[in-house]
Amino acid sequence: MTEIIAHRGYRLVAPENTLPAFEAALAFHPDMLEMDVHRTLDGKLVVIHDEKVDRTTNGTGYVKDLTLAEIKALDAGSYKEPKISNVTVPTLFEFLTFLKEQQFNQTLLLEVKTDHVTYPGIESEILDMVEIFKPNYPIIYQSFNLESLKIIRKLKPDAEIAALVFWVTPKVLWLKFRGVFDYIHPDIRILNRKPAFFWRKNAHIRPWTVDKESDMRRVFEANIPGIITNQVALAVKMRKEIQEHE
Repeated sequence: MTEIIAHRGYRLVAPENTLPAFEAALAFHPDMLEMDVHRTLDGKLVVIHDEKVDRTTNGTGYVKDLTLAEIKALDAGSYKEPKISNVTVPTLFEFLTFLKEQQFNQTLLLEVKTDHVTYPGIESEILDMVEIFKPNYPIIYQSFNLESLKIIRKLKPDAEIAALVFWVTPKVLWLKFRGVFDYIHPDIRILNRKPAFFWRKNAHIRPWTVDKESDMRRVFEANIPGIITNQVALAVKMRKEIQEHE
């Protein structure tokens, strides 16, 4: 059955990458939660997607140039509808604490956001933070930055690792063959360039971001291993209609 991965929580009903968004996603029992990690000026790990805070808060500037206190002072809940008051950018510690309190037992898809800004040593810091919680749920580490994936593989040889890519290039396939990572997470546009049997025989592929109903239907009908989506409720509904009645 195709895995449903909630992209940045359930960002259509709550501000993305905030605790309310993750709580909303969990209400629909997705197979995975996806989130993103950056590092502040004073070395704190925070859950936010963009390199800048401009789009998702009422502040401005790069995460790397702001202290945790400065980021915590920002409003992360009122930039979109529906607005939620008293919402801030969570730290990775707060997020992992939330999962523990929720008795989370699905899979966490943790994206290391080093594709535009370099955070030397962030890979080991994330692994160390995760180790504090000793989670009993699976974690897959993903990134667009293949060097970050190599570092994670070296630091934690048994880690589950995914390469985020726009296209599946020969280099990507070679690195997977070498064992640098276990899974490939490509742009959904590849669906239009590869026949259904290609997806079915490649159990390591989960495309992003699958929001169109037509794409979602094709994914479920082809039994593609997984999808990363913002449309969590729709995905759950369509999977039940298509795959549970096959």
